[in-house]
Amino acid sequence: MSLLSTLAKVAVGVAVAKGVSGMSAGKAGAGGAGGGAGTGSVFGGKLSPGNRPASGGAGGALGELLKGGGLEDLLKGGGLGSVLSGRSGSGGGLGGLLEGLSNASRPSGGAVARPQGGSMGDLLNQSLDHFGEPDTPPTMDQEASAKVLLWAMLQAAKSDGRIDPEEKKNLLGQIGDISKDEMAFVDDVLARPVDVQALAREVPDHMAAQVYSMSLLAIDLDSKKEASYLHELAQALKIDPQDANAIHNQMGEPQLYS
Repeated sequence: MSLLSTLAKVAVGVAVAKGVSGMSAGKAGAGGAGGGAGTGSVFGGKLSPGNRPASGGAGGALGELLKGGGLEDLLKGGGLGSVLSGRSGSGGGLGGLLEGLSNASRPSGGAVARPQGGSMGDLLNQSLDHFGEPDTPPTMDQEASAKVLLWAMLQAAKSDGRIDPEEKKNLLGQIGDISKDEMAFVDDVLARPVDVQALAREVPDHMAAQVYSMSLLAIDLDSKKEASYLHELAQALKIDPQDANAIHNQMGEPQLYS
């Protein structure tokens, strides 16, 4: 077992959780005052606690990845992993998104392309596609990166202050058979208090945009707490408002700043 394959399974769980949330909330991207995904902003020039972002439901970052098939059909066919990996379309999938953000000098320059063979993005896409281990065992460095990204996703998922049993079921319902150590890590992150600074201290500089994007992926962005969490995370990772907005644009999510 590897943390990279666990990361892939949790990413599928996030897709399920956000898809269920979107189906219960109505059509993806149905707007409130904040407009649809990718338009408007949650915060103004300064943090605005009174603002409440519009829910993107199953849209935004997952909207593009899930385009072309209903969530229920994808789950029944076992094809959600291949959608997130990009195999069912022409894009580079989640791995390509992460690799583009890692290679870009600024997030606005990150391209979602097919990741290079053997790279972290390539192995993540393989794990998504296989819904298990990649063809090539991840290196120690790739496992360390997967651990940080997994921490980021799990912490972001509970950044609204709670994670109820149904949310946890949706989030971890796809996780299947993983090692005791990996499950202990998942349980520990979900049980401990949200700590942006503790996470940020473990993030190498080249992974800042990746950690932010995986956190954004795990959030519905439909509450002030979630928006404030992303603001705090961006500050801790030294991601300026322009670059944070660029990541939101690339992932089809409402901007934080104007």
